Amino acid sequence: MRLIPPAWTLGIAIAQRQVVHATGGPRHYPGRRAVAIGLGLGAAALYGAVASQFSAVRTTIDPRIPHRTTSLVTSGVFARSRNPIYAADALILAAYAAWLGRPLALLGVPALAAALHPQIRAEEAALGERFGSEYEAYLARVPRWVGPRT
Repeated sequence: MRLIPPAWTLGIAIAQRQVVHATGGPRHYPGRRAVAIGLGLGAAALYGAVASQFSAVRTTIDPRIPHRTTSLVTSGVFARSRNPIYAADALILAAYAAWLGRPLALLGVPALAAALHPQIRAEEAALGERFGSEYEAYLARVPRWVGPRT
């Protein structure tokens, strides 16, 4: 059984905290709270945009049932990333790392990407089966995370 993405995010956040406390605890540096809050607000904005878009087309947001997706959302934040929710999860972990004040805690971000890879592949397969060539065209033009197409 695969863990759902929020469980991975929470588990990695707990690991970040444990690593930081094992290495001397949080460090306090100027601006760390502002950086953490800024990243957290960015994540919240992404979550809100996704929820709004999914609600508007009445499709599922549940990552366990991608085969029940009723609409392929390709506009808004989905025009920049095929996985904006997971990008928001990564921002949350980056925000927490900033809050903790230890660069080592940033390792949680690539750990999340690696942990979510099987989930993303399963979602891509289900959406490919459901939406066919429309989804293939979307894959070709929008990156999995952000930045250059992956």
